[in-house]
Amino acid sequence: MTTTDAETLLHNAVPAIPANRNALGKELIYRTLVLPACRSMFARVWLHIAGPVPHPAEGPVIVYMNHPGWWDGYMAFLLDKIVLNERFQSYIMMEEKQLRIYRFFTWCGAFSVDRRRPGEAERSIAYISRLLRERRDRMLWILPQGRIVPNDRRPLKVYPGVARIAKQVGDVFFWPVALRYEFRGEQRPEAFIRVGPPHISDLSAPEAAIVADVQARLTAAVDALRDEVNEERLEAYRTLLHGKRDISRVWADVVAVWRQSIQRLPGRSRRPDLPADSHAPDSQR
Repeated sequence: MTTTDAETLLHNAVPAIPANRNALGKELIYRTLVLPACRSMFARVWLHIAGPVPHPAEGPVIVYMNHPGWWDGYMAFLLDKIVLNERFQSYIMMEEKQLRIYRFFTWCGAFSVDRRRPGEAERSIAYISRLLRERRDRMLWILPQGRIVPNDRRPLKVYPGVARIAKQVGDVFFWPVALRYEFRGEQRPEAFIRVGPPHISDLSAPEAAIVADVQARLTAAVDALRDEVNEERLEAYRTLLHGKRDISRVWADVVAVWRQSIQRLPGRSRRPDLPADSHAPDSQR
């Protein structure tokens, strides 16, 4: 096989499990699986957007995220649905072994990658690079660490696939996303998402330089999120999603109703007492 033949085969490459986007299937997964699970698991999902949100006319976009937990793909789903309003055609790279079990995620744009087999990994990279080149309104969600890694482990290392895809696309925006999960003043944990700002990279630079740039930016975003959460500097954050009411919230409501009922008894002041948690931090209400 000549070099030209090999390049042609790679150009037309398809991974073992390609994406099979289906709008109805994606909505079904979101409504019956992702959204209920996030509401059940988390007391609240917080969001801070640094810089502008990417626009489809400025794409294609590569969203690269740290990988601290099992829930990371669901956080990407929330961003895609609630923040981006599905304005992009989204794709996500997923381990082949997992995608064979949960094949229905192909409806959401998931396609397989097997990093243990370099040839298969290159096929997946060529496949998504071709899709991103074809339309500006396409977006790739990628977890370049390749596996779940404790949030505060340093150095934060990334695989070179993100750089290879960018170089093959040739004109791409990057959007870093930092994730963190914490137990604070609630019965359930809270999820924190810090996104942006978007940036471009010098794609004429060597692959190693692009990888180093992505690694440095992702490390900076993850460190910034850690510091903001630990120091409770959450002024720039808003609630992306409320979870189910936990026992502390239910009990606070019971106490408030009881106090209002007492105030209505004959001979009592008509002015109700302040709720017990009226001065509590917002995250504990």
